[in-house]
Amino acid sequence: MSLDKITLSVIIPCYNQGEYILDAIASVEDCFEANFELIIVNDGSTESLTLEVLDYLQRQEYQIIHQSNQGLATARNVGIKASQGKYILALDADNKIRPNYIIKGIETLDQFPPVGVVYGDKELFGDRTGIWQVPDFDPTRLLQSNYIDACAVFRKTLWQDCGGYDPNIPEKLGFEDWDLWLSALEKRWEFYHIPEVLFDYRVRAKSMVTRCLIPENQEKLIRYLRTKHQTLYQG
Repeated sequence: MSLDKITLSVIIPCYNQGEYILDAIASVEDCFEANFELIIVNDGSTESLTLEVLDYLQRQEYQIIHQSNQGLATARNVGIKASQGKYILALDADNKIRPNYIIKGIETLDQFPPVGVVYGDKELFGDRTGIWQVPDFDPTRLLQSNYIDACAVFRKTLWQDCGGYDPNIPEKLGFEDWDLWLSALEKRWEFYHIPEVLFDYRVRAKSMVTRCLIPENQEKLIRYLRTKHQTLYQG
């Protein structure tokens, strides 16, 4: 694929998630109708299965960036910085997308220049199942909680405008995506909800999200975000 024809870049950070990442990659490759690239960022994985899988992918000529463990925000930033697409789809290594997510994301951003973020509903699998329908964009709701998953399609210029994902999140606990959406709101980017299931979200007991929801961690993160984005919260 010629790099000058790439419209969208899929960024998959990976830290010891080798047992899942092949499913994530397969879900991306099910989309045959768009010009996209796939970039995997190995964020200092140490687990043997993950290293074996990454070595296999490297031998299959997948684009992999290796770095020391620096956390999810930096891993995503490194991948996006190396990307060629004008649009970005952030995909965690343990999740999967539906084939039409890429197509619909590109079509929406092409059609509506003020829109910076396109997001959809998700289907849960793993430890819990079900359809998770999210509402259309509401800035007041976004200030209260992050209902827009990291698995969204957004403009690379939005990422640049907002200074990327914040690597200074307290103890790298999470909420990097919520912080980016708040920054986008501050910069007056618009959000667009496609009301259909566009990705599959794996629910597992020891995921990063579970750390975020521990009360003391959640309190620490929310305090950080409210301080950083105080113009939004005071407005």
